[in-house]
Amino acid sequence: MVRNRSGSRCERCGVDLGPREGEYHHIVPVVFGGGNGADNCSLLCSHCHSVAPNAKDELDLLIYRRYFLRFSSFKEAARYYGEDTKLGVYVKCALELAEREKNRE
Repeated sequence: MVRNRSGSRCERCGVDLGPREGEYHHIVPVVFGGGNGADNCSLLCSHCHSVAPNAKDELDLLIYRRYFLRFSSFKEAARYYGEDTKLGVYVKCALELAEREKNRE
């Protein structure tokens, strides 16, 4: 299911992956209660998997789903938002999400 969803491409950088290439990343690690279902897994190339964050709470999960695939690193996200702390980036992301939701109403 994950491979079909991704079209056999890394879900972060978009590189084509052969039938035996790619690594499955648990967004919320099993040790923190994450499951093995498609909604908790991403198909990533080895480079993207090596820098993929593990979500440990709801906020981490939101950031992963909305922003990990958008930025190549935390530093890039921090530069984009003009922040230098994880909390600062989270706050800016939350404000951006709230503004998007407000505009949809």
